[in-house]
Amino acid sequence: MEGISILSNRSKKVQVWIGVKVSEGHAPSVLQFQVIEKRGGGWHPVTGGVEKGEEFLEAAKRELEEETGFSQAGGEWVDLRFSYRFEGRFGPAEEHAFGFILKDESEPALDPGEHLACRWVGLQEARKSLSFQPQKDALDLFSCYLR
Repeated sequence: MEGISILSNRSKKVQVWIGVKVSEGHAPSVLQFQVIEKRGGGWHPVTGGVEKGEEFLEAAKRELEEETGFSQAGGEWVDLRFSYRFEGRFGPAEEHAFGFILKDESEPALDPGEHLACRWVGLQEARKSLSFQPQKDALDLFSCYLR
């Protein structure tokens, strides 16, 4: 069919922003991960691929647990209804963004094969540290749920 492209699971990605809402004496904050150089470096939200047979939300929940140790039931999930297409390592790809709202700034269990460090930061600082416009756009959408 013309105009319709079927993406392989290898080309389907998710990004998950983890945040804490504004509360008395506390501005909203998000959790960022410093990615190892081998995987591109920089500060990012949780990201990962969609496995065969998974939907985007299922992949987001699995990636959250794998990369942070957080229980997918331990927070509030938000579908940011934001997807974008890009040219990935394996050809055309699509990434879908989600948010996960925690009650407090919990510390994740880091996977040293993927991340060097993590940090809780304010929305402006997080946005400044991002290199990719789609991550900035997703963060802007997520910030509406944290206010």
